[in-house]
Amino acid sequence: MRAKLLKPLFTSLILYLIAGIFKAIIIIAKANALHFPQLIHIGEKSLTLFFTLGTVILLRWVIADAPFSMLRRYTVAPLLKSIITFLLYFGAVLVLLNRLFGINLTPLLTTSAVLTGVLALSLQETLKNFFTGLWINTERIVAKGDWVKIADKEGEILEVTWNTTRLLTRKNDCVYIPNRILMEGHLENYTYPSPLHAAEVDIGASYFDPPTKVKNVLIDLAKDLPNVMIEPKPEVWITNYSDFSINYRLRAWVNDFRLVPYVKTEINSRIWYVFRRNNIEIPFPARVNYARQEKKHSETEIIMNSLKDIEFLSPINYDELRNIVFYSNFETFGVGEIIVKQGETGDTFYLIHSGSVDVLYKDSAGNEKPLATLKQGEFFGEMSLLAGEPRRATVIANEDTSCIVVNSKGFQNIFIKNPTLAESLSELLAKRSDELEKIKNLAVSEREKLEAEISLKKNIMNKIKKFFKVG
Repeated sequence: MRAKLLKPLFTSLILYLIAGIFKAIIIIAKANALHFPQLIHIGEKSLTLFFTLGTVILLRWVIADAPFSMLRRYTVAPLLKSIITFLLYFGAVLVLLNRLFGINLTPLLTTSAVLTGVLALSLQETLKNFFTGLWINTERIVAKGDWVKIADKEGEILEVTWNTTRLLTRKNDCVYIPNRILMEGHLENYTYPSPLHAAEVDIGASYFDPPTKVKNVLIDLAKDLPNVMIEPKPEVWITNYSDFSINYRLRAWVNDFRLVPYVKTEINSRIWYVFRRNNIEIPFPARVNYARQEKKHSETEIIMNSLKDIEFLSPINYDELRNIVFYSNFETFGVGEIIVKQGETGDTFYLIHSGSVDVLYKDSAGNEKPLATLKQGEFFGEMSLLAGEPRRATVIANEDTSCIVVNSKGFQNIFIKNPTLAESLSELLAKRSDELEKIKNLAVSEREKLEAEISLKKNIMNKIKKFFKVG
C-alpha cells in the first residue's frame, strides 16, 4: 500500500530528471548555436512537456493521492480524485497547446465559458446531486456503513456517488436516493456521531401492581439481555394512566442500530414470562375479576407428587411436605432467560417440570464453560434453599421451561417443630455434594473418606441451622 502511494513521486522525479537532461542539452546547444539550432528548438519543447507532466503528477499526489489515502471510508473519495486529476490534466493540455503549438487560448476559453453556462442550466438537478455528494463527505454527513433514514427509507449506507446515495434496507433491498434529498434535510443518522441507540418498548400493567415493582422487574429484564449495554443503564418511566392500565416505557441501550428490532422483540417476548412469574397482570380492555384465587387443587397435587420423589426431601413427612407445597409455585422461563446467576444470593430451589436448562460455570479468570444440561425431573439450588448459599453456577433456559419453585419459607416452621430434621437433610445433601467428591479424591484411606463425609455433613447442618435460626 505504501509503495503504491509513493509511486507517483518516483514518476514525477523521473520526469523532472528527463526535463533536466533536456535543459542540459539546451545549454550545450546554445553554446554552439550556429551548429545546433534545431536541437535547441526540440530541447525547449521537450523540456516544457516533461516539466509540465512532472508538475501535474506531483500536484495530483499532493492534492489528491496523499490526503484521500486517509479517507478510504468515504465512498466519494475516488470521484474527487478523478475530478482533481481531470482538472490538472486539462490545465496541462491548455498550457502545452499554448507553449508547444502557439495556440491562442482566449477564444477557446470564451467558447468554453459559454458552453459551461448552457450545460449548467440544462443539468441543474444533476449538478445539485453532484455538489451535494461533495458536501456530504466534506461535512461527514454520512459515510459507508452508517445506518440512516433518508426520507422514509431506512438502511445501511453502501455507497455515496456523485449523483446518488445507495442504501441496503433490512429487507435486503437496494435503494438509490438522489443526493439532493439529503440536502433538503430528510436525513436521520443512527450511527454518527455515536452508534449508541435506544430501544424503547411500551407496556401496560394493571392498577393493582405497584409501579415500583413493575419498574424494577422491567429493569432487571433489560439487564439480563445479551445485547443491552450496561452503561447507560436501562430506564423505565410511566407515560400515562389509561382507562385499563398504567402504561410504562422501557428504554434499553444498544451499540449497534441494526440490533434494535431484535432487542425490542426479545424484550416483548420476555415481558410475558417475567410478568407471569411476578404476578403482574397485562390488562385487557374488559372487565377483569381481580379476586384472589386459591391455588388450584390439580396444581397442588402435581407439586406434591413431584417433590415427594426427590431423595434429599425423603425425611420430610406428608404434613410437612404439604406446608412446603403451600410456599411453592410454577414459574415459566423463555428460551435464553437466566433463571439463576452465579454468585447471587438466593433461597429457592428449582425442579424442572418441563423443558431443559444449561448450567454454566465462570472460573476465576472470567471464562464461562458449560457444566451440564438438566432436563425434566432434575433439579438445582438445594444449597441455596436450605443453607442460603450463593448460587454456584448460572442456569439458563435453552427452551421454554416450566419449573416448580420451592421457597425456604416453607421450611421455617418445620425446623422449629422438628430440629433433628436438619441432621437428616444435611446427610443427604452431603452425599450429593460436588465438594464431597473432591475431598474423597484427595483422601488416601477409607477412614479419611469417612471423616471427610462426616465433616462436610456437620458443616452443612450448621449452615442450615444458622440460616433458619434454629438450635
